[in-house]
Amino acid sequence: MLGKKSTDQINARISSVIGADMVVDGNIRAKDAVRVEGSVTGDVETEGSLIVSATGKVKGNVKGSSIIIGGTLEGDLTSGGRTEVASTGKVIGNIRTKSLVVDENAVFQGQCIMNSEIMVPLLETSAQEEDSKEQESGKDNNKWNKR
Repeated sequence: MLGKKSTDQINARISSVIGADMVVDGNIRAKDAVRVEGSVTGDVETEGSLIVSATGKVKGNVKGSSIIIGGTLEGDLTSGGRTEVASTGKVIGNIRTKSLVVDENAVFQGQCIMNSEIMVPLLETSAQEEDSKEQESGKDNNKWNKR
């Protein structure tokens, strides 16, 4: 199809891989594409693509430019581009994306918001909210530290 990135094209640019025997407890942030074949408990955020393979499990929110779910995701998904839930994929959570493909036999339990006009402000707003939360938590800590 015109404009559709193939899995081979995405795989060629993957810079980080969470191996099948790897367990990560904590948040992951990356600039380039990430492939999860193991287990992650925490949020995964990348400016590039995110692939959760058939053996991959993520328990947390995910953000990426395009996302393919072949394994299990328990959390909310935010994508500025294309999102695909493969036939082996399972998403338990809400999806915000520009376009969505759910293959036959895939599982999706949640709500989906698809609107290309709100995606850019949404991604910017969520980053601003995180910064303000960090600043507020810093203020609270200072207040208690002064006593």
